[in-house]
Amino acid sequence: MVPVQMQVANVPLFILLGDGRVILPGAQIMIFPGPALPALQERRLNEDGIQAVLEAVEATELFADDLDLRAAGNVIADATDTVFTLDADSRQVRVSAYALGAISSLTTGELPAGVTPADVDADRALRPLMDDLNDIDATVPPDGWEAGDWQPYEPEALRLYASDRTGQAVDGGEDPTGQVLHWPTDDDPATFGEEVEAFIDGTRCATVTGDAAASWLVALGEANQQTLWTTDGDDRWLVQARPLLPHEEVACP
Repeated sequence: MVPVQMQVANVPLFILLGDGRVILPGAQIMIFPGPALPALQERRLNEDGIQAVLEAVEATELFADDLDLRAAGNVIADATDTVFTLDADSRQVRVSAYALGAISSLTTGELPAGVTPADVDADRALRPLMDDLNDIDATVPPDGWEAGDWQPYEPEALRLYASDRTGQAVDGGEDPTGQVLHWPTDDDPATFGEEVEAFIDGTRCATVTGDAAASWLVALGEANQQTLWTTDGDDRWLVQARPLLPHEEVACP
């Protein structure tokens, strides 16, 4: 039930890479419109820290195979899925839980129809794991980290979604400040990337790397989520930017 415009800009709440890098959302500024790019930060675990995280995953005993936990749908509606993806020890496992935490407090004597004791046990195991990963500084001891503190994550590639807003009035649905910036690369927005059918409105997606990504990063640093972009004519384009992470393919899905 979440619009595709919101889904495409989402980034994972926790990423641990094989080289020990942890990437998390940083402090978010509570203003409207918000910054054009999410604040991401990174820090590196040493081998002991990596193993501490993997041991916490293994302790749940839920990552042997793909798993889709839907039992909470019997007690709550319109909630979200929490998805854990593990790629380690020659395993690629996806564990998804609907409304994570919603059934953890249930006891055997009060289980509603469609909810089993195994469902409750799984919920009780996964919710603390999610909490621990989101509070990784407190979960991993200080000697589990390499030297250095959290630093801003600087992406080498971006995924950009551009929608034509030419001729549309600037109202509450756009930037109330009326900010219009110059399209920072030589691309023609009208032929930028490929159209994404799921948007319905003609939105196009493309990825940028190298000098183009560097130009966009500078420009987006001056923009917000409702900034309109122009190529010096009457055209106006709304751009949603999604930083790509080191493990992600440089492509539009």
